[in-house]
Amino acid sequence: MGASQTLEPGLRSRLLDYIKKLYAELVPAKAISPDLGGEGELRRALLVERLLESLGLEYRRVDAEDPRAEGGVRPNILATLPGRRRSPRLWIVSHLDTVPEGDPSLWKYPPYEATFVGDRVYGRGVEDDLQAVVESLALAWLLRETGRRPEIDLGFAFVSDEEAGSRYGLLYLLEKHVWGDPSREWFIVPDAGSPDGSRMLVAEKHILWVRVTVRGRQGHASMPDRALNAARHAMRFNLLLDDVLHSRFTGFDALFEPPVSTFEPTRRHENVPNINTIPGSDTTYWDNRILPSYDIDDVVSVFRSLAAHYKAATGVDVDVEIVARDEAGRATPTSHPLVQALGYAIRETRGVEALPKGIGGGTVARYLRRHGYPAVVWMTCDETAHQPNEYTRLSYVAADVETLYYLVTSAASRLAA
Repeated sequence: MGASQTLEPGLRSRLLDYIKKLYAELVPAKAISPDLGGEGELRRALLVERLLESLGLEYRRVDAEDPRAEGGVRPNILATLPGRRRSPRLWIVSHLDTVPEGDPSLWKYPPYEATFVGDRVYGRGVEDDLQAVVESLALAWLLRETGRRPEIDLGFAFVSDEEAGSRYGLLYLLEKHVWGDPSREWFIVPDAGSPDGSRMLVAEKHILWVRVTVRGRQGHASMPDRALNAARHAMRFNLLLDDVLHSRFTGFDALFEPPVSTFEPTRRHENVPNINTIPGSDTTYWDNRILPSYDIDDVVSVFRSLAAHYKAATGVDVDVEIVARDEAGRATPTSHPLVQALGYAIRETRGVEALPKGIGGGTVARYLRRHGYPAVVWMTCDETAHQPNEYTRLSYVAADVETLYYLVTSAASRLAA
């Protein structure tokens, strides 16, 4: 990664010290969704509020009620820092919650302590998504330390519930209409990226999860003539489905990684507990990531129509159930001023050419795009999210802060609405 040259060494050293201080305070404040066995985000949100107050930022809470969580709420914090001009307002969105640590025996370092080893900081959530929380607070700190007023209004959104669906977080905020005209409210979401900081994510694929259950007739494995083997028919049907999906949806879009729609059979239920029984039912799940040029209903139609045809041909029942569907929204155009200005800031501070890309994974940016808001997902990371011994690099965090600082002070003229 090219070194940023926007700060003098002494200030950069103090920035790194502040970043380490933030991690040391934030990592121990657990913020796990009740859906994942935790108590919610209130403890971490109160800490963020105290940090915002120390920076002199105005903020407000927009809480979603949830009786399962500590305090009965899932907190969302909106902080603002006025700029020299009011439009557009640039929001930096981070999520407060993390996934649980998983098997503690797989961790070399305590998951709920910030452990600093050279350039790395270890702990649950240090990348996903405390890196965004820290970058937001550190950007506000840097602006205060330098006495620079941003050229445009800045907003910082710290939201709950990203790891379990966002219904108490960003989706709740959108339902409450906390943001106004999409031509004046633009978003950067530090929640994915690349080690050199060049990867800007401007689009996502539709997500469709489907459960396919094939129903036969259970029997003894030594007398298959008296049974109807659901496992065999499930294999045949799912292979047929695999062929049809890949032959029907062949579109290619070089913006995306990978550049095609993907259709993957994944989880399977145990059909019988013993070897010598022919199963009477067999269940397979499909994870489908569909290019946004297709209508998600067309993919659903293939599942349902093929199930009907299979039953007509074989007499075997095939049930298709939609487990989840999530439409991506329209991509943020690569020509949009937000994409162009961030790309310019990356080039000037990193010495690398920014690459607008689309992904199959889901971030909260998809919900913003569905409502017409321009959104870019960007940060510098090694993609260690959800892993044991999750880490990020302090140099990555500092470099991101410097790039954002350059964007809102020296490259803001390129954010003309």
